[in-house]
Amino acid sequence: MLRAGFLFLLLSLTVCHVLADQRIPYSDPMETLKYRVSDHELLEDWHYNMSTLSFMDVYDPLESFNREVFAFNRELDRYFLEPIIQLYETVTPFFVRTGVAHFFQNLKEVPTLMNNLLQLEGKRAVKSVGRLFINTTLGVLGFFDPAESLGLPHQRNEFGTTLAKYGVGPGPYLVVPVIGPFSLRDVSGLVVDLATENYIDFLDVPSQVFSEPAPFAIYGINYRYTVPMSYDDFSSPFSYDIIRLLYTRKRALEVGAGQ
Repeated sequence: MLRAGFLFLLLSLTVCHVLADQRIPYSDPMETLKYRVSDHELLEDWHYNMSTLSFMDVYDPLESFNREVFAFNRELDRYFLEPIIQLYETVTPFFVRTGVAHFFQNLKEVPTLMNNLLQLEGKRAVKSVGRLFINTTLGVLGFFDPAESLGLPHQRNEFGTTLAKYGVGPGPYLVVPVIGPFSLRDVSGLVVDLATENYIDFLDVPSQVFSEPAPFAIYGINYRYTVPMSYDDFSSPFSYDIIRLLYTRKRALEVGAGQ
């Protein structure tokens, strides 16, 4: 009995010795920490992380100014323009709002026709003439859009696109007070389009829009009504960056399609 107990004790010590040799060695976790030896390594990691976001790069040298205007536009839209649009939708029937939108859209066929001609887009110019004639006559001065039912949908063309077709780059990104995001090229094109619309003025409307309060108010309300975006749709601390990216990419696609 004593001999059996001695053999058991000897066997246990042997097993413990073998297991002790196979155990996972202890390591101090502090020894596994990696310390940066210089700022150079930190900069390399920063440049790598930023390169993955390079698609968001937009030429925005006036960013500080643009952000101030963006904040102003957001507050103006939230507390003034959107309540007006909600009231507009409440007190006017849908067909009235649609008719007003068609009316001002019909006026935009004038600069659209000019830009189609400048871009040597013969087929699109003919369609613009057809839309202008049909909607001004059958469409009761443009309050209706029978041209679309006849296979002539509205395809607006802008002087900014004309400039792009002849090699003018977008230039710096701009946030225009009240209106919103633009580029220097496109805001210049907007001025030319409005001047063309005002100069031809075939319904004696554009000149009144910018000289009399009532037509100007209707024009502005309709302009905001037809914009399907709200600043509250981008409730993010990066809303400025998101809208800037969306606008520039949208314009790049439109210019590419126009060319």
